[in-house]
Amino acid sequence: MISATQFEFPLSKANYLLNHTTKAGVGGDKRKFWREVMGFDNPEAIREAILETVSLEILQKQDTTEYGDRYRAYVKIRGYSGKLHQIRTVWIILTGEDVVRFVTAVPSSFNQ
Repeated sequence: MISATQFEFPLSKANYLLNHTTKAGVGGDKRKFWREVMGFDNPEAIREAILETVSLEILQKQDTTEYGDRYRAYVKIRGYSGKLHQIRTVWIILTGEDVVRFVTAVPSSFNQ
């Protein structure tokens, strides 16, 4: 059972999803997905879309690190492009805290 009481999603984390100066990761280019596929062009909209769909009840424990417990939640988001995609969001609850902090969000598949 999750003992957290609130979500924290700093705007800087949402801005990172749109940042063109970071290298594409193993799974691909986050910026390209959020801008071109989903049609988002501002971090506030991404943050709002994710927070509207995530809840404590859908968090699934992923693992425990030296920093705390990591969770994932799969949510469906419709972008400004009109496309609906399943997104894997990753969160962490730092040891000794009760806040679920946003880590990242990536498409779980481009074919959904």
